[in-house]
Amino acid sequence: MADVQADMGTVAWGRRQGAYADGRLTRVEKLKLVLNLGRMTALEAMDGLKVRTGLMNAFGTDLDGMQPPDTALVRDALDFADDVQSTELMRHSWRTYYWAVALGEYKKLPADRELLFSAAILHDVGLAGGRTREPGDCCFVVHGAERCKRHLVGKGHDRAKIRKIADAIGLHLNGYVSERLHGAEAHLLSRGAMCDVFGMGRMRISPALRNEVSTTYPRGDLVNALEIWPGHHLEGTRADVLIKLGGKRGKKERAMQSSPPENASKRLRA
Repeated sequence: MADVQADMGTVAWGRRQGAYADGRLTRVEKLKLVLNLGRMTALEAMDGLKVRTGLMNAFGTDLDGMQPPDTALVRDALDFADDVQSTELMRHSWRTYYWAVALGEYKKLPADRELLFSAAILHDVGLAGGRTREPGDCCFVVHGAERCKRHLVGKGHDRAKIRKIADAIGLHLNGYVSERLHGAEAHLLSRGAMCDVFGMGRMRISPALRNEVSTTYPRGDLVNALEIWPGHHLEGTRADVLIKLGGKRGKKERAMQSSPPENASKRLRA
Protein backbone atom coordinates (compact mmCIF):
# COMPACT_ATOMS: atom_id res chain seq x y z
CA MET A 1 0.00 0.00 0.00
CA ALA A 2 1.27 3.46 -0.85
CA ASP A 3 2.05 5.88 1.98
CA VAL A 4 -1.24 7.60 2.85
CA GLN A 5 0.78 10.53 4.21
CA ALA A 6 2.23 11.32 0.77
CA ASP A 7 1.58 14.84 -0.48
CA MET A 8 -1.66 15.30 -2.40
CA GLY A 9 -1.07 14.75 -6.09
CA THR A 10 2.23 12.91 -5.98
CA VAL A 11 2.60 9.49 -7.61
CA ALA A 12 2.84 7.85 -4.17
CA TRP A 13 -0.36 9.60 -3.09
CA GLY A 14 -2.15 8.36 -6.21
CA ARG A 15 -1.34 4.76 -5.33
CA ARG A 16 -3.06 4.67 -1.95
CA GLN A 17 -5.80 2.12 -1.44
CA GLY A 18 -9.16 2.01 0.28
CA ALA A 19 -11.78 4.74 0.42
CA TYR A 20 -9.41 7.32 -1.03
CA ALA A 21 -7.98 5.27 -3.87
CA ASP A 22 -7.87 6.49 -7.48
CA GLY A 23 -7.39 10.11 -6.49
CA ARG A 24 -10.40 10.58 -4.21
CA LEU A 25 -9.90 13.41 -1.74
CA THR A 26 -10.32 13.37 2.01
CA ARG A 27 -12.23 16.26 3.62
CA VAL A 28 -8.95 17.86 4.61
CA GLU A 29 -7.65 17.58 1.05
CA LYS A 30 -10.83 19.15 -0.34
CA LEU A 31 -10.32 22.05 2.05
CA LYS A 32 -6.69 22.32 0.98
CA LEU A 33 -7.75 22.47 -2.66
CA VAL A 34 -10.21 25.29 -1.92
CA LEU A 35 -7.55 27.15 0.06
CA ASN A 36 -5.09 26.75 -2.82
CA LEU A 37 -7.61 28.33 -5.17
CA GLY A 38 -8.09 31.13 -2.68
CA ARG A 39 -4.36 31.70 -2.65
CA MET A 40 -4.29 31.91 -6.44
CA THR A 41 -7.20 34.37 -6.40
CA ALA A 42 -5.33 36.53 -3.90
CA LEU A 43 -2.19 36.48 -6.06
CA GLU A 44 -4.27 37.51 -9.05
CA ALA A 45 -5.75 40.41 -7.09
CA MET A 46 -2.26 41.55 -6.13
CA ASP A 47 -1.20 41.42 -9.77
CA GLY A 48 -4.19 43.54 -10.70
CA LEU A 49 -3.18 46.10 -8.10
CA LYS A 50 0.35 46.20 -9.53
CA VAL A 51 -1.03 46.79 -13.01
CA ARG A 52 -3.28 49.62 -11.83
CA THR A 53 -0.45 51.31 -9.95
CA GLY A 54 2.07 50.88 -12.76
CA LEU A 55 4.26 48.51 -10.76
CA MET A 56 3.82 45.43 -12.94
CA ASN A 57 6.93 44.65 -14.98
CA ALA A 58 5.53 41.95 -17.25
CA PHE A 59 7.92 39.49 -18.84
CA GLY A 60 8.28 39.59 -22.59
CA THR A 61 10.41 37.86 -25.20
CA ASP A 62 9.78 35.82 -28.34
CA LEU A 63 9.21 32.10 -28.69
CA ASP A 64 12.69 31.47 -30.05
CA GLY A 65 14.14 32.27 -26.65
CA MET A 66 11.82 29.87 -24.85
CA GLN A 67 12.39 26.60 -26.66
CA PRO A 68 13.14 23.37 -24.76
CA PRO A 69 16.55 21.78 -25.22
CA ASP A 70 16.98 19.18 -27.94
CA THR A 71 17.47 16.07 -25.81
CA ALA A 72 16.36 12.46 -26.11
CA LEU A 73 13.96 12.94 -23.18
CA VAL A 74 12.32 15.97 -24.81
CA ARG A 75 12.02 14.18 -28.15
CA ASP A 76 10.50 11.05 -26.61
CA ALA A 77 8.02 13.07 -24.54
CA LEU A 78 7.00 15.09 -27.61
CA ASP A 79 6.70 11.99 -29.80
CA PHE A 80 4.47 10.28 -27.24
CA ALA A 81 2.27 13.36 -26.86
CA ASP A 82 2.09 13.77 -30.63
CA ASP A 83 1.02 10.15 -31.06
CA VAL A 84 -1.83 10.12 -28.55
CA GLN A 85 -3.06 13.68 -28.01
CA SER A 86 -5.62 15.59 -30.06
CA THR A 87 -4.82 18.91 -31.71
CA GLU A 88 -6.51 20.81 -28.88
CA LEU A 89 -4.61 18.94 -26.16
CA MET A 90 -1.33 19.49 -27.97
CA ARG A 91 -1.98 23.21 -28.29
CA HIS A 92 -2.99 23.42 -24.64
CA SER A 93 0.18 21.56 -23.64
CA TRP A 94 2.42 23.88 -25.68
CA ARG A 95 0.71 26.98 -24.30
CA THR A 96 1.07 25.61 -20.78
CA TYR A 97 4.80 25.18 -21.35
CA TYR A 98 5.28 28.72 -22.66
CA TRP A 99 3.21 30.27 -19.87
CA ALA A 100 5.21 28.24 -17.33
CA VAL A 101 8.53 29.46 -18.76
CA ALA A 102 7.33 33.06 -18.89
CA LEU A 103 6.03 32.97 -15.32
CA GLY A 104 9.31 31.46 -14.18
CA GLU A 105 11.26 34.20 -15.92
CA TYR A 106 9.00 36.82 -14.36
CA LYS A 107 9.91 35.48 -10.91
CA LYS A 108 13.54 34.92 -11.93
CA LEU A 109 13.01 31.32 -10.89
CA PRO A 110 15.55 28.91 -12.42
CA ALA A 111 13.97 25.79 -13.85
CA ASP A 112 15.17 22.80 -15.82
CA ARG A 113 13.46 23.27 -19.18
CA GLU A 114 14.00 19.66 -20.17
CA LEU A 115 11.93 18.51 -17.20
CA LEU A 116 9.46 21.37 -17.44
CA PHE A 117 8.75 20.75 -21.12
CA SER A 118 8.44 16.98 -20.70
CA ALA A 119 5.94 17.47 -17.87
CA ALA A 120 4.01 20.20 -19.68
CA ILE A 121 3.65 18.39 -23.00
CA LEU A 122 2.37 15.27 -21.18
CA HIS A 123 0.50 16.78 -18.24
CA ASP A 124 -2.94 15.84 -19.63
CA VAL A 125 -2.00 12.52 -21.22
CA GLY A 126 -4.55 10.90 -18.92
CA LEU A 127 -7.20 12.38 -21.23
CA ALA A 128 -5.48 11.33 -24.45
CA GLY A 129 -6.15 8.52 -26.87
CA GLY A 130 -5.16 5.02 -25.83
CA ARG A 131 -5.84 5.63 -22.15
CA THR A 132 -6.62 2.50 -20.19
CA ARG A 133 -8.72 4.17 -17.48
CA GLU A 134 -11.58 6.60 -17.83
CA PRO A 135 -12.03 9.84 -15.82
CA GLY A 136 -15.15 8.36 -14.25
CA ASP A 137 -13.12 5.47 -12.80
CA CYS A 138 -9.91 7.23 -11.72
CA CYS A 139 -8.54 10.75 -11.42
CA PHE A 140 -7.24 11.41 -14.92
CA VAL A 141 -4.13 13.12 -13.54
CA VAL A 142 -3.28 10.11 -11.38
CA HIS A 143 -3.66 7.90 -14.44
CA GLY A 144 -1.71 10.34 -16.60
CA ALA A 145 1.23 10.48 -14.21
CA GLU A 146 1.45 6.69 -14.16
CA ARG A 147 1.07 6.47 -17.93
CA CYS A 148 3.83 9.00 -18.49
CA LYS A 149 6.08 7.23 -15.99
CA ARG A 150 5.64 3.83 -17.64
CA HIS A 151 6.30 5.22 -21.10
CA LEU A 152 9.46 7.11 -20.21
CA VAL A 153 10.83 4.25 -18.10
CA GLY A 154 10.27 2.01 -21.11
CA LYS A 155 12.38 4.41 -23.17
CA GLY A 156 15.25 3.98 -20.73
CA HIS A 157 15.38 7.50 -19.30
CA ASP A 158 16.84 8.45 -15.94
CA ARG A 159 14.43 7.36 -13.23
CA ALA A 160 15.11 10.36 -11.00
CA LYS A 161 14.09 12.69 -13.83
CA ILE A 162 11.02 10.58 -14.59
CA ARG A 163 9.95 10.73 -10.95
CA LYS A 164 10.11 14.54 -11.00
CA ILE A 165 8.14 14.69 -14.24
CA ALA A 166 5.48 12.25 -13.04
CA ASP A 167 5.10 14.02 -9.70
CA ALA A 168 4.81 17.40 -11.43
CA ILE A 169 2.04 15.98 -13.63
CA GLY A 170 0.23 14.51 -10.64
CA LEU A 171 0.53 17.72 -8.63
CA HIS A 172 -0.54 20.20 -11.29
CA LEU A 173 -4.25 19.95 -10.51
CA ASN A 174 -3.73 21.07 -6.90
CA GLY A 175 -4.45 24.71 -7.74
CA TYR A 176 -1.18 25.83 -6.21
CA VAL A 177 2.05 23.83 -5.92
CA SER A 178 4.81 24.89 -3.55
CA GLU A 179 8.18 25.52 -5.18
CA ARG A 180 9.88 24.91 -1.83
CA LEU A 181 8.27 21.50 -1.30
CA HIS A 182 8.11 20.19 -4.86
CA GLY A 183 10.60 22.13 -6.96
CA ALA A 184 10.47 24.85 -9.58
CA GLU A 185 9.29 22.59 -12.39
CA ALA A 186 6.21 21.31 -10.52
CA HIS A 187 5.39 24.82 -9.31
CA LEU A 188 5.67 26.32 -12.79
CA LEU A 189 3.74 23.52 -14.49
CA SER A 190 0.82 24.19 -12.18
CA ARG A 191 1.09 27.95 -12.76
CA GLY A 192 1.25 27.43 -16.52
CA ALA A 193 -1.83 25.21 -16.52
CA MET A 194 -3.75 27.61 -14.30
CA CYS A 195 -2.78 30.44 -16.62
CA ASP A 196 -4.00 28.63 -19.71
CA VAL A 197 -7.28 27.35 -18.28
CA PHE A 198 -8.24 30.21 -15.96
CA GLY A 199 -6.01 33.08 -17.09
CA MET A 200 -4.34 33.30 -13.68
CA GLY A 201 -0.93 34.93 -13.97
CA ARG A 202 -1.54 36.37 -17.44
CA MET A 203 -0.85 39.91 -16.22
CA ARG A 204 2.75 38.87 -15.54
CA ILE A 205 3.23 38.13 -19.26
CA SER A 206 3.52 40.89 -21.85
CA PRO A 207 0.59 41.35 -24.26
CA ALA A 208 2.94 40.80 -27.20
CA LEU A 209 4.08 37.42 -25.90
CA ARG A 210 0.54 36.40 -24.99
CA ASN A 211 -0.57 37.25 -28.50
CA GLU A 212 2.30 35.34 -30.12
CA VAL A 213 1.64 32.19 -28.10
CA SER A 214 -2.13 32.36 -28.62
CA THR A 215 -1.74 32.98 -32.36
CA THR A 216 0.73 30.13 -32.81
CA TYR A 217 -1.30 27.74 -30.65
CA PRO A 218 -4.96 28.87 -30.84
CA ARG A 219 -7.17 28.05 -27.86
CA GLY A 220 -10.08 26.45 -29.69
CA ASP A 221 -12.48 24.23 -27.76
CA LEU A 222 -10.54 23.72 -24.56
CA VAL A 223 -13.61 22.82 -22.51
CA ASN A 224 -14.29 19.69 -24.54
CA ALA A 225 -10.59 18.87 -25.00
CA LEU A 226 -10.20 18.74 -21.21
CA GLU A 227 -13.55 16.98 -20.81
CA ILE A 228 -14.81 19.63 -18.40
CA TRP A 229 -18.23 18.04 -18.19
CA PRO A 230 -20.32 17.86 -14.99
CA GLY A 231 -20.65 14.31 -13.70
CA HIS A 232 -17.95 13.00 -16.03
CA HIS A 233 -15.12 12.69 -13.50
CA LEU A 234 -14.91 10.34 -10.53
CA GLU A 235 -16.77 11.87 -7.62
CA GLY A 236 -14.51 13.36 -4.97
CA THR A 237 -11.45 13.77 -7.21
CA ARG A 238 -9.81 17.13 -7.84
CA ALA A 239 -11.32 17.46 -11.31
CA ASP A 240 -14.79 16.71 -9.95
CA VAL A 241 -14.45 19.26 -7.14
CA LEU A 242 -13.02 21.94 -9.45
CA ILE A 243 -15.80 21.46 -12.00
CA LYS A 244 -18.44 21.73 -9.28
CA LEU A 245 -16.83 24.89 -7.92
CA GLY A 246 -16.60 26.30 -11.42
CA GLY A 247 -20.23 25.47 -12.07
CA LYS A 248 -21.26 27.82 -9.31
CA ARG A 249 -19.49 30.83 -10.68
CA GLY A 250 -18.04 30.15 -14.10
CA LYS A 251 -20.79 29.05 -16.49
CA LYS A 252 -20.58 32.28 -18.45
CA GLU A 253 -16.77 32.13 -18.67
CA ARG A 254 -16.75 28.54 -19.90
CA ALA A 255 -19.37 29.31 -22.53
CA MET A 256 -17.22 32.17 -23.81
CA GLN A 257 -14.20 29.86 -24.04
CA SER A 258 -16.03 27.24 -26.12
CA SER A 259 -15.96 27.10 -29.90
CA PRO A 260 -16.98 24.42 -32.44
CA PRO A 261 -14.65 21.42 -32.00
CA GLU A 262 -12.12 20.56 -34.65
CA ASN A 263 -11.48 17.06 -35.91
CA ALA A 264 -10.17 15.24 -32.84
CA SER A 265 -8.17 12.85 -35.03
CA LYS A 266 -5.85 15.63 -36.20
CA ARG A 267 -2.41 15.73 -34.66
CA LEU A 268 -0.23 18.78 -34.23
CA ARG A 269 3.50 18.47 -34.65
CA ALA A 270 5.29 21.57 -33.39
